[in-house]
Amino acid sequence: MERWLILADDVTGALDSAVGFAGTGLVEYGVTLPVHVDVASVSTGSRAKPTHDWETDDRFDRDAVDRLFVKIDSTLRGWPGEHVRTALAWWGPSATAVICPAAPALGRTVTDGRVLVHGTPAAQTAAGADPVAPTREDRLPVLFDAPLVDLADLPGAIGHHPAVVVDAATQADLDALAAVIEAAGPRAVPVGASGLAAALGARRSPRQAPGPRAAGVVVVVTSVHPVSRAQIDALEVRVPIVSPPALDIGTVTHEQAVAIARATADRAAEHVHRDADAAVVVIGGDGTDALLSALGAEGVEVLGSVLPGVPWGRIRGGRADGTTIVTKSGGFGDADTLNAIIRTLTKDEP
Repeated sequence: MERWLILADDVTGALDSAVGFAGTGLVEYGVTLPVHVDVASVSTGSRAKPTHDWETDDRFDRDAVDRLFVKIDSTLRGWPGEHVRTALAWWGPSATAVICPAAPALGRTVTDGRVLVHGTPAAQTAAGADPVAPTREDRLPVLFDAPLVDLADLPGAIGHHPAVVVDAATQADLDALAAVIEAAGPRAVPVGASGLAAALGARRSPRQAPGPRAAGVVVVVTSVHPVSRAQIDALEVRVPIVSPPALDIGTVTHEQAVAIARATADRAAEHVHRDADAAVVVIGGDGTDALLSALGAEGVEVLGSVLPGVPWGRIRGGRADGTTIVTKSGGFGDADTLNAIIRTLTKDEP
């Protein structure tokens, strides 16, 4: 079985893409690069930085993996162009990035090379006003200086362009794209989000894993996104919550958002350590790595998803070893999403 490396620009994305491969072997997200696994997922942390300054380092051993998946945000937040170019330079000069960040289950599609969120160009949605990592451009051919190609023409384009863009509106479109990428071998580097990761993972003889169960839940909110606040306000059950104060997303600077996430994660680590039987639900990618670091964890064994776009697994190493963890980006979901997560974690039936 081929060994894959998922190279993401933030921890939520690293976990979300790893879910696509869950059940196909040992799948782990690592604060440092996991070894002796079938699918390793790591984050460069570059999305939240004010400028893109990530370069490959000693964590990344080219000879340790057979295939590379480059995870970018499905709404193109952060520095996706720079992230992909750096990853390709490390992987090899003859490779072609096959770019399609569609995630149809989440309302993200690619039409005529443009990323749409429920039909609206991504830069015109809340992603364009993100205080930490805004969407700066939603036209993929412009962002990546790459041609838009039809799926039928893709096999001939691989190896002849540094990067190409492919449209996808449905999961079936992504399944067809994954078949071409798989057949092309390592010279085709898939670049996308959870939709393409799921399509590639489905080709690896997945095994069914049991769902998560927990005696209780601790909610950790490290995001200042108003969607996160709305989900907290809509909670139907009383659970311990560690969260920052309510803030106006339009006035929070990048530095403030990162500092808030880290401070909240430090406080949350003590709650998680004390309540070993509870699952921890972390809202916001900026604080997930900070929480794992505060707990002394090495990473997360990724086991599946609680809901589409909401991965879960078990913390590996440190003071909370074996604890169930669920992660969700701050802006994802509707008012009932957090309630749905908690209901799934605490329901009695198998």
